[in-house]
Amino acid sequence: MKTSLKTTPFFNTIYWMASLAFLLLFPGKGPAQEPPAGEVRNFQVSLFPVVGSDGTETVRHTYRLSMNLFAGITGGIDGIEGGGFLNLTHGQVRGVQLAGFGNLVRGPVHGLQGAGFINVAGGDASGFRAAGFINTSGGSSEGFQGAGFANISGGHGEGFFGAGFANIYGGRFQGFSGAGFANITGGNADAFMGAGFANITGGDYNGFQAAGFGNFTGGEVNGPQLAGFMNLSGDLKGIQAAGFMNIAREVQGIQLGFINIADTISGVPVGFLSVVRRGGLRQLEIAASDALHLNASFRLGVPAFYNIFSAGTRLSSGEPAGGFGYGLGGSLAFGRHAGLNLEAHSTRLLRNWEWGAGSSAYLNEARLLLRIRGAGPIEAFAGVVLYNHLFETDEWTDNGHGFAPSRVFAERPWREFTSLWWLGARGGLRVNL
Repeated sequence: MKTSLKTTPFFNTIYWMASLAFLLLFPGKGPAQEPPAGEVRNFQVSLFPVVGSDGTETVRHTYRLSMNLFAGITGGIDGIEGGGFLNLTHGQVRGVQLAGFGNLVRGPVHGLQGAGFINVAGGDASGFRAAGFINTSGGSSEGFQGAGFANISGGHGEGFFGAGFANIYGGRFQGFSGAGFANITGGNADAFMGAGFANITGGDYNGFQAAGFGNFTGGEVNGPQLAGFMNLSGDLKGIQAAGFMNIAREVQGIQLGFINIADTISGVPVGFLSVVRRGGLRQLEIAASDALHLNASFRLGVPAFYNIFSAGTRLSSGEPAGGFGYGLGGSLAFGRHAGLNLEAHSTRLLRNWEWGAGSSAYLNEARLLLRIRGAGPIEAFAGVVLYNHLFETDEWTDNGHGFAPSRVFAERPWREFTSLWWLGARGGLRVNL
């Protein structure tokens, strides 16, 4: 396995500070710049660095068993090492290394490493690592890593990683990564990732992502992205679901959010507002109906599911009234030039076009419309509408302020409101933009 030393400056700062006693006592015999080959010895015991059974020679040898009552320094471990406070290893560790405070290893670590505060590997790390605060490795990390604060790998990560705050990988990641705040991956990821705040991936992502705030992926996503606020990715094959916004380039699947934005989509965006830059639905509509006589609407989304933003007014000699509305719809095509629209729409009605008129009234509609389109961008439509007029009883006493015709087939009280039902019609023209 190739060793990377991307975190060497950070590691060296900790390492040299921790071995200050050795440097002061033996200035001419400081640790070498490369891990020593050294002979393998069976045992050493130290009270402090170089204060022990092998004195200053501990840094030049690898030990099968090393015991540091407070702190000690060795050239390497090929077995077991225990330290009451701190273990310093100038070479590599193979086996078990346990310390009350920290294990600082200049080379790679393969095995079990446990510390009350920190585990540092200057090279690759594989096996089981647990620390009360942080696990770091200058190279890649494989296996299990658990830390109260963070797991940081200069190279790739593979296995099961859990941290109270963050997991950070300089390269790719494969496996499970869970963090209280964030998972950050510089390369690709094939994983299940869960974070209290965000998952950030520089490359492609294959698997499942869930975050309290957002998932941000620089490359392609294959699988579901779930977020409390937003999802951002390149191409998407799967599902994006967010409490507020989803953004993707080419979507093959479903976007579910308050706002959905895509460059192209072969699937369905479901939300309050869905914008598809290429190949999406954009229609301007002028319509007439027997409730609001003149209506203007804008449709946005895709034919299978679109949003409707509208305004309408009554053309009558009485008190002026109209309103603004919102709705959802879907279209079923019959060949190239015909189809059906099924829509649900609600309009907030305004007396004299005043928001503060002191009463509430709504015109709700369920529409079934037949559309016919010629060779150009214009299509005609007409169909039936099931109306529901819901208004405050004490305020709109004249039969719903004249909105309901004489053919009302049902009238129901509901709290301080009255609900009227009748059938009507709607028709008009649309322009595909």
